[in-house]
Amino acid sequence: MLKQHRERQAKLLPLFSPELRATRMAFIKGLRDMFIIFTIVYWITISFLYGSGYNTARYMHEATTLYYNMDDSTAASILDQMIAKAYASPGMLTLTNATGREEFSSIASIRDAVWRGDYWNAVVINEGFGERLQAALENGGDYDPTSALTFYTEESRHYFKVAAVTATVETALTSIEAQFAQTMFVNAIGDTNDTAAVINRANPAALVRPYSYTVDNIAPYHFDMAMYLLSVTLSLSMVAGAFIPSNMWKSIEEPFYKHVRIRQVIALRFCINVIWAVVICLQSTGIAFAFRGPTWSPTVGDFFAMFAIFLLNTLAFTFYIDCLQNWIHPKFLIGAYFITLLVNISGAMFGSELNNHFFRIAYALPFFNSGLTIRTLLTGGSYNKTKFSVTINILWTLVWWIVSTFLIARKARLVRAGTLTMANVPPPPAPAATSAAPVEEEEEEERQMKPSSTAGDAALPAEKLPQSSESLASVSTTDMHDEREYDSTASSYLSESSPSPSFHGHHHRRRHASTNAESVSDIEIEDS
Repeated sequence: MLKQHRERQAKLLPLFSPELRATRMAFIKGLRDMFIIFTIVYWITISFLYGSGYNTARYMHEATTLYYNMDDSTAASILDQMIAKAYASPGMLTLTNATGREEFSSIASIRDAVWRGDYWNAVVINEGFGERLQAALENGGDYDPTSALTFYTEESRHYFKVAAVTATVETALTSIEAQFAQTMFVNAIGDTNDTAAVINRANPAALVRPYSYTVDNIAPYHFDMAMYLLSVTLSLSMVAGAFIPSNMWKSIEEPFYKHVRIRQVIALRFCINVIWAVVICLQSTGIAFAFRGPTWSPTVGDFFAMFAIFLLNTLAFTFYIDCLQNWIHPKFLIGAYFITLLVNISGAMFGSELNNHFFRIAYALPFFNSGLTIRTLLTGGSYNKTKFSVTINILWTLVWWIVSTFLIARKARLVRAGTLTMANVPPPPAPAATSAAPVEEEEEEERQMKPSSTAGDAALPAEKLPQSSESLASVSTTDMHDEREYDSTASSYLSESSPSPSFHGHHHRRRHASTNAESVSDIEIEDS
């Protein structure tokens, strides 16, 4: 056994042998392509992953705060000016002062504007703030600083971006507390300059902290980080599930592309995609309802609405994957998958608002729009951009389905014509065709040199030819007599059927033998 192993090893070539030069060059070329593809994929995906959430403060001015002053006191006027000054600093949101506008004259209308997503948040100076503060400073009455102002926010718009915006506004509102307290203390002293009297009669809370705010998150109480991640991870699971039918089809598609009508191949692929998408989305919806937690009580309508959102997202990605598999070279296919997933995940996780303008391409990504619609459903209608997001996903589904149809038809034609393989690459070049003429000539020479054995009349060897003239004459006479009989029989046969090559050969050999016999007989008669 050891000897056989050594013999097998002896037949193998070392890696750097001259015979394997072409193999080594192909390997190096493959490493080069792998490095190039990895670099492109890495920079695209990492750029989107970090670019979608990086340096939000640079575009913070694009977010808007709805501001309304419901109190007409002196204290409210002073606070109004300080808030406007704080918002004028760099890196702050844009303040929209709606004081006096009828459409925002009630708390309900302000909350609804934030709920719809018209504004990122709202800051409201509550009615009666100045009166309560003045009473606390002059008479020492009860006072709650947090009742001065209310900050309305809605985190289901986008969990991470809303968190950044909320932190920016809270920092600005907190920064003016000390300045406002100092201003109100100076105003309380007035012209008397009796600091001790002011301190003795005032409520300490009103002196130390005359102003603060209350945060009112108007998002549904059941919406938290878990619900946000649910909307993203379910979209991811659906896309991952879309790879299953595509890879399954890729393993069995060859006979269909080669032997089945193109229209039937397209119809079959469409049916597989739709059926599998329905199966995936039913399971994803079931998972969402099974792990929804105790704070969310969905209805039957919520179930079918979520199923429809999942189905549209899955179909868009399934037809997109079809396009890749019927067009992209195999060595670029995994890179295309990876870029698709990471770019969509970046858009869904970090959104498109307050991004660098290039990374706002997320508005057109199915992931982003699916997550947006799911959050609107989970919150009962907040930041409702359903018409926009559903329209985008319907368009993607139709576009990728139409393109995949043409690519399937194109690939089937090219595969049947032999100009393309199932791996979307041209077939290897055929070996050079060798001329068949020399082979045919050699076979013809061998047939001529080889004695025919059709009739069993092999040519007589030279040493067995008759040596006497009598014998030759006898042979000649007998052959001529046989020849005449044979010719008469053959002529009658030829009139009824066509002769075979062996028949002609036998006939000519007899005539040749007879002619030779006559010639030899004439020569012997002259000699005698």
